[in-house]
Amino acid sequence: MTQDWQNLQISPLLDIGILQILAVLCLIAVVVFALFRLRGTIWRGVVMVLVLLALLAPQFADQDREKLSDIVLVLVDRSASQEIGDRSAQTDETIKQLRDRFAGNDTIELRFEDVTGQSDTRMFAVVDRLLGGIPRERLGGIMMITDGQVHDVPARLDLDAPLHVLITGHEDEHDRRLQIRQSADYGIVGKDAEFMVEAIDHDLAKGTPIAVRMLLEDGTEKEIYLPANEQHRINIPVPHAGPVLAELRMDEIEDETDQTNNRLILETTGVRDRLRVLLLSGEPHPGERAWRNLLRADPGVDLVHFTILRPPEKGDDTPINELALIPFPIRDLFEVRLRQFDLIIFDRYQMRGVLPAHYLEKVVDYVKWGGAALVVAGPEYIGPDGLSSTVLNDLMPAVATGRIMEQPFVPRVNDAGRLHPVTAAIAGSPSTPPKWGRWYRQIETRTSDPDVMTLMTGADDMPLLTLQRVEEGRVAMLSSDQMWLWQRGHDGGGPVAELLRRLSHWLMKEPALDENTITSVRSADGESLILNWRKIGANPEIGSVINPETGEQVNAAFEKQPDQTWQAVVPMAERGLIRVRGRDLSDRTQTALHVDRDVLTAESRNTNSTPEILAGLVAQNDGYIGRIENGLPDFRHIPSDRVRHGLNWAGFLETDSYRTIVGGITNLLPIPLIALLIGAICLVGWRVESK
Repeated sequence: MTQDWQNLQISPLLDIGILQILAVLCLIAVVVFALFRLRGTIWRGVVMVLVLLALLAPQFADQDREKLSDIVLVLVDRSASQEIGDRSAQTDETIKQLRDRFAGNDTIELRFEDVTGQSDTRMFAVVDRLLGGIPRERLGGIMMITDGQVHDVPARLDLDAPLHVLITGHEDEHDRRLQIRQSADYGIVGKDAEFMVEAIDHDLAKGTPIAVRMLLEDGTEKEIYLPANEQHRINIPVPHAGPVLAELRMDEIEDETDQTNNRLILETTGVRDRLRVLLLSGEPHPGERAWRNLLRADPGVDLVHFTILRPPEKGDDTPINELALIPFPIRDLFEVRLRQFDLIIFDRYQMRGVLPAHYLEKVVDYVKWGGAALVVAGPEYIGPDGLSSTVLNDLMPAVATGRIMEQPFVPRVNDAGRLHPVTAAIAGSPSTPPKWGRWYRQIETRTSDPDVMTLMTGADDMPLLTLQRVEEGRVAMLSSDQMWLWQRGHDGGGPVAELLRRLSHWLMKEPALDENTITSVRSADGESLILNWRKIGANPEIGSVINPETGEQVNAAFEKQPDQTWQAVVPMAERGLIRVRGRDLSDRTQTALHVDRDVLTAESRNTNSTPEILAGLVAQNDGYIGRIENGLPDFRHIPSDRVRHGLNWAGFLETDSYRTIVGGITNLLPIPLIALLIGAICLVGWRVESK
């Protein structure tokens, strides 16, 4: 313990502000006493000083300072890339040597922190967290043990301490890889999406052709050649809306550090330039407005709408050029431009001699080719000029019996409709169906084809909304023309806008509305694929996965789940773009693609160990960087004003961090002593002044 004037301190008995006021008052009093030459001024001044000193309570604190250890943060990279080769063993050996080097050294405290990561390595996020938990004045330095592939390197880092980096791995490592330089987030359906890709192999001269296999969604595979270490344009077809995938695969080379980055997933989203809809209406009625308002409100839809006001042979004196704004372009629509439309809607349409019958045959061909048709059936459908007596009737999913049912009914979503994406969102629950308004007229229809999907029923549980796939196209039939009652809110109305939007987009092949879709996810252990099939119709039987490397097919049985979907767990540890297939009891198949998007993460994009990424930051903080394979540097404890590293050594700072140990407190002016002194001074002053 030491006791000198540096240990002198005060512990005021009153607030220091009050003491300052008292001192000023005492000074004023002494000055006044002196000016008026009052007797006893000196003695009074001495007493005042003693009282003020007693209130300040000066004291000696017996204390000592104990040197604190300097903290060195050691961040250990335990990410996925550190499992390559002997990097993990190098790391463990380095940690052992560090512990041995500073064992028994109380002046340096090593704090080790593992930094994990499967998709990326974020060392500096951990640095920020650790620095927030220690006194910065005790920081002697930071050391990182890593392969150098760090993905959150800041532009600048001011530590006021050295940053040292020890690199694992070997200098002669080589790893060829594929890397996207420019992606295409969206692609127009029917056109190609353009990507910029680079095949990197530093063992090859720039421009050397490298063979790469391209796997497309339809199962086709083609070989292309990419110039080594140069960006190259690659186009993939966009055949449909929604996610579109392709995969590039480059052959491995001997002693390559990692093979996962020899694959590259190209992914874009197909969008239609504009959805083109042809709406053909019979005589004007309230229902056509519902379709027109819906389709015109969608900015992605181009609507062409014709209402047939009268047949050409109608006998009246009104000139046709005054009755019709434009002539009906039959040939242009049904011969030249028909396949440019994504959907044709017949809304209470009657033939009336305007549209020759052979043009309806072109509509049938258009649907089978891949188009879509919707018929909204009113009484006109089964009339003498109705569509039920044309070839279009054979295309429809339901057959009209010729009976018109005129009675109140509430449209209902049936069990199949609760599963189908078109109506599932509006179905409600079986126990509490939604409260919709009533309709009053329906065309009686029958269905016999097992491929027909009846989603809604009406009067006497007759089919109201039916859907069907016809070869490459799709058709739907709404067996009532009173949907407009919902739009006007009659009897509470109903979800007309949502129903029509979903129905029209299903007909136009929106992928999210497909009813029989297989989705797949990777199991938690990564060793299997879990197939989920939302199925309407025959029950699923077998799920299959094709190994992309060997071509081997692996099967597993589907089991029904509580949510009425079906699930199969297929063993498949292989990763990448994998073709999935499901077969039902009717021997129909459904295919899909599974993609492991984590195949090429930041962690596996480049697995060569390198000091280059961290070299700039290390230089900013006057640190050492070197490869472990060349030997560890000599670690030194140095003053903060010295050079902090050399070619073969790395220094940690000696900080001025101390802990104060306080002993006893000695009061210099105890109250009893002050009281005696004041009493003695008063007595002496009285004796002197009284003579």
